[in-house]
Amino acid sequence: MAYQDEITHMERGELEALQLERMKETLVNCYENIEFYKKSFDEAGFDPYAVESLEEIRKAPFTTKQDMRDAYPYKLFAVPREDVKEIHMSSGTTGVATVSGYTDADIRSWGDCFARGIGYAGGDVDDVVHVCYGYGLFTGGLGAHYGGLAVGAETIPMSAGNTKRQIRMMADFGTTHLCCTPSYAIYIGETMKEMGLTPEQIPLKAGIFGAEAWSEEMRQDIQNKLGIKAYDIYGLTEIS
Repeated sequence: MAYQDEITHMERGELEALQLERMKETLVNCYENIEFYKKSFDEAGFDPYAVESLEEIRKAPFTTKQDMRDAYPYKLFAVPREDVKEIHMSSGTTGVATVSGYTDADIRSWGDCFARGIGYAGGDVDDVVHVCYGYGLFTGGLGAHYGGLAVGAETIPMSAGNTKRQIRMMADFGTTHLCCTPSYAIYIGETMKEMGLTPEQIPLKAGIFGAEAWSEEMRQDIQNKLGIKAYDIYGLTEIS
């Protein structure tokens, strides 16, 4: 059974009821605790207390990337600063960085979300998750790390770089699940070949790849080079 199977295989009607409940809570929370949303909702004539269906989210005003930049660093936070336990942000290459603050509950939810991805890829407490997304302000490395811990797997926080050492550790520690960008997965496969290693010498079963766009052709290339099933995963700083 996959991690949190009761969530990942929820019946459609039950899922939509849960989505509606949480959407209503979120809209009211934003309205009551974030000045930007109170002003935005009022100007658009949108009443967060009156929402009764998922379709009604269409009536809510858009939040733009520029709105997030203008709110830097804390103006979109809905909780007191003392409740924020971790800060992450985008690279800011196209302007001011987008900031995301995490409470303890947010960190648990983040870990659960990635853990469900590991579960979809066949991972559980008996597996070894090797994380070579970058750690730090970028949301990739720590998200995968928290997911590995949540699912109960042995989790190796390698971060990026030093590829030959990465490969040696994957072989020595019996890595079964690889988390990194798809382009780095291809580079790992090419470096393995240069080192004279074949996929059969590392017990990899699956890879969870994201943080950049990749094609179906690239997926097949990764699977051939590493002898694994390659899974896509997505995320944004704005949504964990």
